[in-house]
Amino acid sequence: MTVLFSAHSLSHSIDGNDIFTDMSFDVKTGTITEIRGGNGSGKSSLLKILCGLIKSNSLDVQQDVIGDISYLGHSNAMVEEMSFRQNFAMDGKTIDKVLAQRLNIFRLRNQKLNNLSYGEKRKIALQRALQSGKRIWIFDEPFAGLDDNSVATLESIFSEHVKEAGTIVVANHQQIISNSNIINMEKSYA
Repeated sequence: MTVLFSAHSLSHSIDGNDIFTDMSFDVKTGTITEIRGGNGSGKSSLLKILCGLIKSNSLDVQQDVIGDISYLGHSNAMVEEMSFRQNFAMDGKTIDKVLAQRLNIFRLRNQKLNNLSYGEKRKIALQRALQSGKRIWIFDEPFAGLDDNSVATLESIFSEHVKEAGTIVVANHQQIISNSNIINMEKSYA
């Protein structure tokens, strides 16, 4: 397995406050890496560092990795007043019918997002990221708002992706994903 990201004594602070310090880890192809920790422990910041949205001199990134990342943060980044289909069309994409049926959202393709539940909106945002064609998926809390069946479907899609040499990094508060590597961001507050 090829190392895609290698952190050496990685630290990050915001406004002079250390969010995390002295982290070292590798992320390799064909793996799922979970970043786990409480609120404010730096999970989202670490994902942004991996994506190159926050610069760091303590992270070595394999050449051409940044252009092969599909990132989904906390925000679904869609226009609520438009339909599922219209949001995809705005990005020049069409809905992958098979994937939408697996996620149980194809029936929603003509619905405006502001009429949907949080879980339905999250699955639509996930669909956009999943069908990106990118080999590295970096998702912040992908299971948030999903019911048990949707979580199981997404875990199955994750498993298929890593079997095809894809790589997944997620911040996750839900149950641990089987066969994942864990980066623990737990932090004790004095």
